[in-house]
Order: sequence, then C-alpha cells, then structure tokens
Amino acid sequence: MSMSNEMWVVVQLDTEPLAFPATLIKEVVPWQPLHPVPSNALGVMGLVSLRGETLAVIDIQQMTGYGQITEPSFLLVLDLSETRVGMAVTKVEGVQYFAMDEADTNMAGGFIQGTIEKEDRLYQLISPAALEQVIAQHTDVKSLIDEL
Repeated sequence: MSMSNEMWVVVQLDTEPLAFPATLIKEVVPWQPLHPVPSNALGVMGLVSLRGETLAVIDIQQMTGYGQITEPSFLLVLDLSETRVGMAVTKVEGVQYFAMDEADTNMAGGFIQGTIEKEDRLYQLISPAALEQVIAQHTDVKSLIDEL
C-alpha cells in the first residue's frame, strides 16, 4: 500500500481523462460566454470576467495541436505561478487519489508528467510547471488582458 497518495481533479477534454493536481485548481465554474480576444493567440478562446477578474480562457488541445474542444461545459480556473487562466473542459469527473510512486513517466512529454492506471483506466497527469511553459510558449496571457 502506497503512502504517497495525492489528490487530483479528473476532467475530460472531449474523451481524454486528464488529472490536475488539486492544488492547481482555484475553482470550477459552468461554461460562460466569452469575450473575443484582441489577438490571434493560438489556443486562446476568449476572455471571461469572474468576480471582477479578467481571465484568458484556453483550449489546451488547440494550443498543442491536438484538435479542439467541441462542446466545453466547464471552466477550470487554474492558479499558475505567474498567472491565473481559465481552461475549457468537456466534463469534470471528480476527485481521485493517485500514488505518485506508481506513475509511469515513460509517456511523459509536453505538459504530461506521466500516466497512472487505476480501475482499468489510464489517466494522464498534468505537470503544472510544464503546462505553464506550454501556455507561455503560445501566448502572453498578461499582455492579452492588459490590451483591454
């Protein structure tokens, strides 16, 4: 029995289950209408205002070249070290606990730090630092908001 269970929030981007460290997620809100973005930043779907804060909303699939989310239902508000962004997701499954010492890092790359199999299902585990780097490579979120 592993002693290093960590709490992760499992979501779906269309059909792929992704797990975000629970500490990364500030909140989950129902999908909201977006304001257009004054640029053509890859993967940025638009801007949303939540409780007086303007956030860029990203489609990580489009940003990384894996298609795009067709029918987002929820917005994950991610607290990254340099900024806060919204991420479009199709479904929020809930919380899972994963033993990190059982994660397989052979499939790591991009913003995925590894995979873990649980109950015959393969979960891709998000690396917050790598996710932030991917976002920064494609757009300067702060300048998008400052342009308003």
